Amino acid sequence: MAVDTEPRMLKHQVVRRSLDALLDGLSPGDPFPSERDLAEAHDVSRETLRQAIRELLVAGRIERRGRATVVAAPKVVLPLAVGSYTEAARAKGMSATRLLVGWSTYGADDTLAEMLHVDPGAPVVELERVFTTDDTRVGLETTRIPAARVPGLMDSFDHRSSLYSELAVRGIVFGRVVDTIETVLPDAREAALLTVDTRTPMFLLNRTSYDDLGVPIEQRRSLYRGDRMTFTAVMDA
Repeated sequence: MAVDTEPRMLKHQVVRRSLDALLDGLSPGDPFPSERDLAEAHDVSRETLRQAIRELLVAGRIERRGRATVVAAPKVVLPLAVGSYTEAARAKGMSATRLLVGWSTYGADDTLAEMLHVDPGAPVVELERVFTTDDTRVGLETTRIPAARVPGLMDSFDHRSSLYSELAVRGIVFGRVVDTIETVLPDAREAALLTVDTRTPMFLLNRTSYDDLGVPIEQRRSLYRGDRMTFTAVMDA
């Protein structure tokens, strides 16, 4: 059976192609036409038009600002690496910082204890922060570190700065990291912290970092907006 290499384009895909061409002539921050005006201009139903707009939102070509829709800036492209994403973003000329969500200390459950090579119930420090670039909330990061490795961290650490740099000052040397990455949707709390709706696609990165002796340093859960972030990886054969 022959395979059709040129499948028929759906109506919303035809509209999407036209809207892509429209966006090519606009600049970040420019207002995007209303759904009603676009549906009338393309002679399609509002539902067909919404499908095309949904794809543009997921692709990061447009973004919601309150009730308005505007042309989005290019996605933030950062490397998958051992280090601070805040510092990496600043190195690319972007403004970047962290917003504090909260600190907590609690006893590790069996799963976390196994990840961090500590006894169940051992105290763990948890730091939750929102990662921003150019005043846009793009990531939510939760870091868990055995309290014994970072005494006084909650009192001395400036949450806006690089945690990796703070750990280096404390003599903690990173040796390797193990990452797992998947795509998910945010829950209601996560969506609120990132000022998006719960249909926004996310990259979920779970990382366990180890020092140069192979002892776990941290377990980190990072949720990044798929419409605003792209990650790159370089691998040598």
